[in-house]
Amino acid sequence: MKEFIKKNLPLFIVSVVLLLVLLSSLTIYFVKNNSKSYVFIFPSADNGSYVVERRNLSNDSAQGELNYYIDELLLGSSVERTKLIFTSGTKVNSCFLRDDVLYLDISEDLLSIDETSYPIENGIKLLKENIFKNFINIDKVELFIGKRFVASLEK
Repeated sequence: MKEFIKKNLPLFIVSVVLLLVLLSSLTIYFVKNNSKSYVFIFPSADNGSYVVERRNLSNDSAQGELNYYIDELLLGSSVERTKLIFTSGTKVNSCFLRDDVLYLDISEDLLSIDETSYPIENGIKLLKENIFKNFINIDKVELFIGKRFVASLEK
């Protein structure tokens, strides 16, 4: 029996290592599968170009996938030397989707301009681009600021 174990020890070790690799791969797959990858486009502070980020956001967000994405977009980039799309403190008042139309109400904080944010018109265009790039089921965005209708954005 001892000879059998000595003879097959390398095979046993390789088998154990392969089993551990398989188990860790499955664990990583199921943990990563709990999130979804999104693209975020932010204005660069330096040269007028854009900075593109890819982030994984959790699928179990309390506020819903779309609202979570827009909240993250309004918070800004994790990369230095970028501007905010809108003024710091801008937040989502309400956000819901009906018949492929997104109804989005953003706080009036958007209207106060500072040096860290993008001009409002450009910010709205960038908001539109981000939403349509990540949510292909949305055909139109009805944008409100402080419960007042502002714009209808279409693909």
